[in-house]
Amino acid sequence: MINYKISYSNPHRHFIDFEITTSVLGHEKMLFQLAAWRPGRYELGNFSQNIQKWTPFNKDGKKLEYRKVSKDLWEVNTKDVNEVIIRYNFYANQLDAGGCYLDEHQLYLNPVQCMFYIVDRINDDYIINFDIPNNYLIASSLECNHKTLTVKGYDDLAESPIICSDSLQHDKYCVNDINFHLWFQGDCKIDWVKIKKDFVLFTESQITKFGGFPVDEYHFLFQITPYKSYHGVEHTKNTVILLGPGKEIMKERYEELLGVCSHELYHTWNIKSIRPIEMFPYDYTQENYFRTGFVAEGVTTYMGDLMLYNSGVFNWDEFIKTQNQNLSRHLMNYGRNNLSVADSGFDSWLDGYKLGSPNRKVSIYPDAALCMLMIDLEIIKISNGDNSLHSVMKDLYHDFALKNKGYSESDFKNICIKYGGEKVDKIFNDHIYGIKDYLPTLRNAIEYVGLKLVEKKNPNLSARYFGFIAIREQDSFVVKKVEPNSIADKLKIAPEDRIIPVNQHESSKDLNDILESCQDNVMITVKKKFSKQEILIPKGDHYKLAQFIKIDNPLVSQVNLRKIWLG
Repeated sequence: MINYKISYSNPHRHFIDFEITTSVLGHEKMLFQLAAWRPGRYELGNFSQNIQKWTPFNKDGKKLEYRKVSKDLWEVNTKDVNEVIIRYNFYANQLDAGGCYLDEHQLYLNPVQCMFYIVDRINDDYIINFDIPNNYLIASSLECNHKTLTVKGYDDLAESPIICSDSLQHDKYCVNDINFHLWFQGDCKIDWVKIKKDFVLFTESQITKFGGFPVDEYHFLFQITPYKSYHGVEHTKNTVILLGPGKEIMKERYEELLGVCSHELYHTWNIKSIRPIEMFPYDYTQENYFRTGFVAEGVTTYMGDLMLYNSGVFNWDEFIKTQNQNLSRHLMNYGRNNLSVADSGFDSWLDGYKLGSPNRKVSIYPDAALCMLMIDLEIIKISNGDNSLHSVMKDLYHDFALKNKGYSESDFKNICIKYGGEKVDKIFNDHIYGIKDYLPTLRNAIEYVGLKLVEKKNPNLSARYFGFIAIREQDSFVVKKVEPNSIADKLKIAPEDRIIPVNQHESSKDLNDILESCQDNVMITVKKKFSKQEILIPKGDHYKLAQFIKIDNPLVSQVNLRKIWLG
């Protein structure tokens, strides 16, 4: 048994105080491990950098000898000691869906970041006592009795975020006798009737497709900010979703709220229950290399949006907008010519989720989702609608997850080929493991359901006219991406160059507004690290995009397959 006491004294400083008490069980040395990464984000987190103080004691308050073995592993000398107490603090000033945060209004924990397990005792039970104000509520999927939470084993603890606050809003809905809790932290006005109606619909659709739900209850934990934000993290029995501003979440940002919630709920099956063999079980101490990020995030991105349509929550325009967003993100990333989606997923452990080296890799979200669209439509076509990608995922759930085993790359590929045949095998070779152009395969696949690809003007004018993408920083625009062989590239404009005035306009304006009325040539000032130059740059046509639209007068067979696909 591991007992935790969690408290704080000066919340504005963002330091949380932790105290671990546990028996030694006769061991002369004990190893205390903090996770090096968190499931759901495939990069090293180095969470121990947030620990300011760490000291072990015996039950009489005498300090014990210890040494740090690695960046997140501590060894304590427990010879002649019956009980050990560890006191440490943790800097909690990361307000996102996977972080920890403390201020005068809430205590928010992702335990995988800040709580230890004892090596060789990872399955020990935990009792967690909170020293928090009496008017605080606790939102968590853990068993809760007033200010005390209990959990069996570190795996469940690591997957169970906690929000303690005096301003939590709570309601729930029920599907198939399972309670789904909705917790909102932050200033927002919730239309409970609307949100519960929509959540019931997409929850029912997902459960129906899989034929069951992996857990006995579920919690949506929302961190609502007053500023623009968007982030979601999946867990076994819950998800944390960061979204803002609060005044827009039931209006302008409601589609995004639905999208991220459907996505995270689908993860309850796909990655939390249906897990790659390389993560069965998790190794919290180091990278868990795997290439099936195209399943974990590609399938989930695609299915999360598809479920919103087939449940009646999204209309056609809302659904196809999500697919066109995936396509635009794919076409705007020239990493598609350099690294496959499978290898890009593997390399998340190398450079995480940041932009990194220009055009080095693709994203396992939009790019893999487009691959899953191709596979889904091929399966539907060859089976005349009897099977789909839903069939593949249901097989994985019943034949692997429910049998408590992980799946391999070949397992997923072979099931897809079983249902979809040779053309699915070609999609894997060309697009999941290869870097061939997506567009010909997409054109062929979407024709089955009466869609086509048409050219779309890039709404980002600096990208369209000149081939670069820039963001405003103070009094200039910083270039972030340049299309290879574009006019910007040929004029030697590069990432991290600063563009100062554009045609003498104030650079405090949005770049699109400045370029909206520009003529055939534009004078810009480019500042590099060691030089500054005025450049006359001519308008061109770069970062070309495409979009999915319905064809006129589709065949009956196309309409029928479209209904099956969307239903």
